[in-house]
Amino acid sequence: MAENIFPLVTTHFNITPEDIEKLFDSEWKVTLKEGSDDKVGSIRFEEGMFQDNVKMTVDLEPAYEKTKIISEIYYSMAAFAFRFKNIREISTECRHENDHRVKGLEKAGYVYRENKDGSDYYSIKKQKTSWTGFYIFVGLIAGFIMGITFSNLWMGTLAGVLIGALIGVLLDGKEKK
Repeated sequence: MAENIFPLVTTHFNITPEDIEKLFDSEWKVTLKEGSDDKVGSIRFEEGMFQDNVKMTVDLEPAYEKTKIISEIYYSMAAFAFRFKNIREISTECRHENDHRVKGLEKAGYVYRENKDGSDYYSIKKQKTSWTGFYIFVGLIAGFIMGITFSNLWMGTLAGVLIGALIGVLLDGKEKK
């Protein structure tokens, strides 16, 4: 990745990896955006990926454990990680009793997955595509042409929706590979 994208800048923080060459193997430093270079937290990715899933851990000073701050950190790290094609999901865990962390994760778009050993597991998945409407539109056009050909527009509409869905499944499947 280009070096000019670091640090990741949020509303309150600068987030910088310690080693730009090993982004997912090194610790990331969270510092205040305004002047001070004091470290207020750290972010680590668990080594290795499991089926396109990467696990992230965020440690913050207690003074910064607020919902708004947590959500902006988790959101910015997800936006960064999803730039890589091989990452499809980011997961993390937190204690169920930590209300600020739970609300921050939900505000950032993370979804509760399971509770194991007193910890809640959350993750956010990369959207497959934003072309779904286009697929359906192309499918409807094709369906209407088929409907006009066979003199039955209802059959053409149904065929169009099915063709659009098929196009979407095929192209999304190709994108995942």
